[in-house]
Amino acid sequence: MFGAISIGAATCLCALPTAAAISAQIPAECGAASEFEGELEQRLGSAAAPDMTRVSVTPELAGYRLVVEAANQRRELHDSDCRELLRAAIVISLALLEPERADAPPTAPELAPPAPPLATRGRYPGPRLLLAAAGGLHFGTLPQATLLLDFDAHLRWLRFGLAAGFRYLLPTETRDASRRGVRVAGTGAYLAGVFEPGHGLQTRLGIVAYRLSGTGLGSVAVKDGVSWELAPVLGTSFTPFERPPFWTHVGVEGQLNLLQPKFEILSYHEVFRVPRLSGTAFVRAGVVF
Repeated sequence: MFGAISIGAATCLCALPTAAAISAQIPAECGAASEFEGELEQRLGSAAAPDMTRVSVTPELAGYRLVVEAANQRRELHDSDCRELLRAAIVISLALLEPERADAPPTAPELAPPAPPLATRGRYPGPRLLLAAAGGLHFGTLPQATLLLDFDAHLRWLRFGLAAGFRYLLPTETRDASRRGVRVAGTGAYLAGVFEPGHGLQTRLGIVAYRLSGTGLGSVAVKDGVSWELAPVLGTSFTPFERPPFWTHVGVEGQLNLLQPKFEILSYHEVFRVPRLSGTAFVRAGVVF
């Protein structure tokens, strides 16, 4: 009896290092972590010990991110299919723990790497549509700094995209020493090309047009007027929060006003002219489809 207990205890103790040598963190929609750990342990065999092998899959804006840590090394991949990433995790773990086995021809169909390789498919395998609303502080186009409201639609493919949207600038006013002046509001539309140099970073280059509507203040006959503004815009932003399908951007944008429209009271003088430069600081939040 004592011998049987000893053998059983030794068997359990021998099994623990291998089981504990694999750790997987996987979203529920990708599969069961325990099943993946068992499959990975079976395929790696003796390669799974003694070093810890950690595999984690986390959601991001356009899919999932895989991180594999083994043998004091780290590998990272991005893809929209988390199950495809899990298949790649087995190949990567084997390559990190026993490179000579990873280079040899596979002895079973399950060891064959997925095709096509993830590295050749890019981070975003297909076009994505992003819809967002934004609020920010805009200065330069109206007499005073004002609140900007924005609705944005963004079509992205790989690291490039095209964005378009509408804007509204809440009215502000200016008056001179004689209390004559103008109150101006703005509505606009824009079109921009988008480039993402790295994960969570975005730059935009495009053009924006504003319709500025003004109302005279302090004159005998108060009249309304309309003027147009056209400007190239350059902006940059980063992603402080991302939990698919939701995301946020925080950024800044500058514009070069080409037309510089002005407002004046007839038989009096000019009361406001749009300056050459304008800018915006904004927070944008949206969903990805």
